Amino acid sequence: MDESQIEKTLREILARRVPNAPIDKLTLDAPLAALGIDSLAYSWILADTEDTFGFVMMGSDVMKLKTLKHTIEYVQTQIEKKG
Repeated sequence: MDESQIEKTLREILARRVPNAPIDKLTLDAPLAALGIDSLAYSWILADTEDTFGFVMMGSDVMKLKTLKHTIEYVQTQIEKKG
């Protein structure tokens, strides 16, 4: 799966879990916090990401996922580790 596919999938997850956020206007470097994601929505986003891409996110890693770009890079790395 390439980065554009990962980005598309992550945007779909965000749109589903944060329905009123302007996901289509979210730039790669914009902070995800700007979407107004509360802790419950964030938990669902993480669970959806794990289920969709087939890996478990480490708690220490989750704190580093501040932007869509960081999240795409993280997912790409985890997919590559899975082989």
